[in-house]
Amino acid sequence: MGLFDKFKKGSKDMIKGYDKVKLNKKLTYEELYDVMKEGTYPCGEPQLTGKGIMHCIQFPAVDKYVIQIALSGTTVTIAKIYSGVGGILKETVGDAVTGGWYDVLNGENIDLNQMTRIVGEELTKLCGAKGLLKTA
Repeated sequence: MGLFDKFKKGSKDMIKGYDKVKLNKKLTYEELYDVMKEGTYPCGEPQLTGKGIMHCIQFPAVDKYVIQIALSGTTVTIAKIYSGVGGILKETVGDAVTGGWYDVLNGENIDLNQMTRIVGEELTKLCGAKGLLKTA
């Protein structure tokens, strides 16, 4: 990987807090969870949570963020979301103090953005092995 590629990947981790995986068919959360259980993730083990419209797959909280997996049709979205009111408050105060630069300067934010990418890569690998990935 060249210097430009490393810079490009690092700059995405500063800004992009989500990743997407396209599937070739609709899955339920239970089916996706069964696929995900076979993987290894640096942010912990996935957990199936909620019911009905609030159904999702989440990883254990890391400071003020939780990595969450959501399904919409054949698209799986891996995103970092705030873990409770404390996370939102910390982010708001950080933005006020840094003039809106908190997300870029916050190492925790960059680490969690990397985690969404890593989870997306692992999920892509697992779905590819099961023949679930959408082909171009």
